[in-house]
Amino acid sequence: MSEGDDRLRLDYEETTNLMRTLTDVRFKLLAFIPTLAGAAVAVLGRSGTASDRLAVGALGLAATLGVLVHELRNTQVYDYAVRRAQALESRLGLVSIARSGATGGLHTEGPSRHDGGLALVYGAALAGWSYLVAWGGLHAVGVGNAKEVGGAIGLTVGVLAAVELARVDRGTVKASTPQEVARV
Repeated sequence: MSEGDDRLRLDYEETTNLMRTLTDVRFKLLAFIPTLAGAAVAVLGRSGTASDRLAVGALGLAATLGVLVHELRNTQVYDYAVRRAQALESRLGLVSIARSGATGGLHTEGPSRHDGGLALVYGAALAGWSYLVAWGGLHAVGVGNAKEVGGAIGLTVGVLAAVELARVDRGTVKASTPQEVARV
């Protein structure tokens, strides 16, 4: 094995480690974000004041948006790492299990990334925080049916966020073809 092969293998190992780390962070956030939002809605929906709902909702909404921006950036890094891993699989001459005599590998031949679940989870969390903010704010200024109007606003924000995140996912570069991998 040549020194060049050793460097390529080390690069491939580090690239796949980065992908593993990014995936681990994503799953932790996807478990934490909706749990926290759901708990806040449940607690403040029963016993919170208008100012409690507004303050906690605004804080949760801002934090969730911040985490979402971070998640979207990590998705870009992850997509780059996949393209890099695909190119390294080709340069290392990994063998395809799908096409006899062709190069391939887990990242070249695997399914493309799909973040529909991400859109639903963040849409639901943003809906919950928006509901608290709208309900608290509307109630604080004396609007009748503040809870119902807040619910409609929260639902609208959640649906719009989920639709936009799904749209962004569709526009994201998916797994490359072998020809595209060779150009990386």
